[in-house]
This record gives sequence, structure tokens and C-alpha cells, in this order.
Amino acid sequence: MRPGTGVVMVNLYAIYYRHDNPRYNTVNKLIRLGIVKRVHAPLRYSVVLDPLAPHPISKSDKGFIERAGLVVIDASWRKLMQVLGNARGIRRRLPLLLAANPVNYGKPYLLSSAEALAAGLLITGFVDEAHRVLSAFKWGNEFLRINEKLINAYAEAKSSKEVVEKECSIIASITQLDSIEKCDEHLLLRMASNIIRQYVDKGK
Repeated sequence: MRPGTGVVMVNLYAIYYRHDNPRYNTVNKLIRLGIVKRVHAPLRYSVVLDPLAPHPISKSDKGFIERAGLVVIDASWRKLMQVLGNARGIRRRLPLLLAANPVNYGKPYLLSSAEALAAGLLITGFVDEAHRVLSAFKWGNEFLRINEKLINAYAEAKSSKEVVEKECSIIASITQLDSIEKCDEHLLLRMASNIIRQYVDKGK
């Protein structure tokens, strides 16, 4: 808790594998700035951002984040699948969002680690902490701009189930998903997984 404010300070952690050029790595910058702490393993009840987890992050995870922090696993997309199983914690994926970083601008799901942390914080109600993360990058405000409606929708949801409902509704509004009989967390996970695997297959 911040002294004299009554505001809970959120601990942000990164399992950083240094697969990419450290000069351009977003987590490396956040570690250098003291915003994120590098760890080899998260605490037992930390919320771990995992793009292949079945359940999306939601307001219901706020207590866990206050207690044990939010963790991002920073590895290249090519090697991420190999290292995801090595970390304990409460696994949560992010719902549909667009990247604003220069490498993957406008692409769904392919967020940098800094964007992932900020998104997780925004959805669970830690707005000031999210802005602190994004303020370290020139494109931070752009991430907020292009995802404003999506983040606001997810932040209104009180549970993982409600986030799934919001995500299904959003995707239905921009695709032909409403022609598919059932949209659920399994379908959404397959969609995200396919996009990530196609990206990896292209040699990214």
C-alpha cells in the first residue's frame, strides 16, 4: 500500500528469457525502470498471463493480483509454447485486443509483454498502474486509443464468463461469427491459438 494514500501497490513480475534483442524488448525496459521485477518463478497465487489459458482475465482476479501480483512470461513467440508450462500460478489469457507496438501494429492477440501487462491491469481495475507501464513507450497512448472500446467492455465484466460473453459479442460485430452456433471460451481460445501459430509459422 502506498504510504498515506490507502492505494494498493501492484507488484508486476516478468519471467524474462532474453530470446529477443534486449535493446528493443519491452520487459527489459520496464525492468530497468524499476516498474517490473524479474523473477524465475511467480508466487503460488500470482495471476500469470498465458495466451493459451482457457479462461480470460477479469475483475474476479483483482484480489489475487493485489495479493501476489501480475506476471508476464517474456519469450519469443516461437519458443513461448515451450516455456509456458514451466510457471505455476493462476493462468489467464487476454481477450481480443490489438497490438500498438511497431512490430505487430494492428494485429489481434500479438501484444508485446508491456501491452499485455497494461491490458491485464486495465481489465482488473488498476488503471494508474497500467498507465505507468504504457508511459514508458512512445506508442503507449496509441495502445489505449485503438483498444479503448474493447478494454472498457471487458473492464465492465465482473467474471471470466462475462468477459467471454463480451468477447463473443465484439467478434460477432466485426466478423461473421454470429453464423456459428456456439461461441464459447473453447472457440475463442482456438481462434487466438490459430493466429499465434500462423504468426510463428511465418518465422516471426
